Order: sequence, then C-alpha cells, then structure tokens
Amino acid sequence: MNRLSKLCGHLIAIRHGFYRVPASVSAGAKARSTGDRLRTFLRSKYEGQSLVEFAMALPITMMVFTGIFAVAIAISNDVALNVAVEAGARYMATEGKATGTNMATLADPCQSIFSQMVASSTTLNPANITVTYTLNGSTIGPYTGTAANTCSSQSTAFSEGGNLTLVATYPCTIGMYGFNFSGCQITAAASQFIYTS
Repeated sequence: MNRLSKLCGHLIAIRHGFYRVPASVSAGAKARSTGDRLRTFLRSKYEGQSLVEFAMALPITMMVFTGIFAVAIAISNDVALNVAVEAGARYMATEGKATGTNMATLADPCQSIFSQMVASSTTLNPANITVTYTLNGSTIGPYTGTAANTCSSQSTAFSEGGNLTLVATYPCTIGMYGFNFSGCQITAAASQFIYTS
C-alpha cells in the first residue's frame, strides 16, 4: 500500500509537470520587448555583475594586447635592420674578394651598399634608414634615404680596402590608441674587412 501511494504521488507530479503551460505560451502572456529583456538582464544580480566586470576588463586587455603587438613590430624592425646592415657590410667584403688582387672601383660605393641593404630587408622604409660609413677611421655620412646615400668621391678610398663599419639607425614609433612614444630609435652596426688581395 505504501509503495502504491508513493507511485501515485510520482505519477501526479509527472502529470502536473506535463500539463503545466509555460507562461510565455499562455493566453494572458504578453511578448517581451528587447528593452524589457535587457532591463531584466541588467537587474539580475549575477548577469549584471558579469557585464560590469567584462566592461572593466576589456579596455585593459585590449591595451595589453596592443602594446604587445607594437613592441613586436619594433623588435621585427630591429631584426630587419640588423640583417640589412650585415648584408651591406658582407657585400663590400665579397666585392673585394671577387675581383682578384684589387677591388674594382665602384662608381658609388655608398649607393651600392645601401641598395644591398634595401634589397635584403623589404619591411623597412628606405626613406627612414640613416647610414654612417666608417672606412679606416674616416667617417662618411650620415646619409638618410636612397637619394642621400651617395659617396662617389670616396670610390678610390673604398677600392683600397681596409676596415669598413656600417652603423644604421631607424625610427621606431611605439603607439597605442593615439599615444605615440616617439624618440625611440633602433641602431644596428656591422664591421667587415674589405679584401684587396
């Protein structure tokens, strides 16, 4: 008997759950507008708290990610400038070896070096690269951009060989949301010996 009464109780509960009509489908229910749903969502204790926390955390998270990307671009430019300077210095050493006992006189050594630098790094803007050439202790430059990198009057000095040092600088502007930290500059240097024999 006890079991039968328990079973009947379960069946009654299942029947009530099955026949219960949801409030939204009942005849007297009114359709909720988007504004009503939003107000209910914001008045709810837990959902509103989550929304406020998200709104506070999002700008900070975006600033962190943007800062990481800006620093990554500066590091990428630093690597590219180092590769370019190495390519320019290596070009002069190779040019000296390739011609046998004496290096061929280049019409414009600085232009030749700068062309090799630009060709080896396509991510850098050539107009912003500043190069200083030091050959056997004598400084030539600094020259900025493709048009300025010319030293045809020094072709004889380059053809005699010796120690060549290239120092290149490139501006790195790190900025986030309208705040630019200008004045940052990337510097790369490379030295090679120009062989003449």
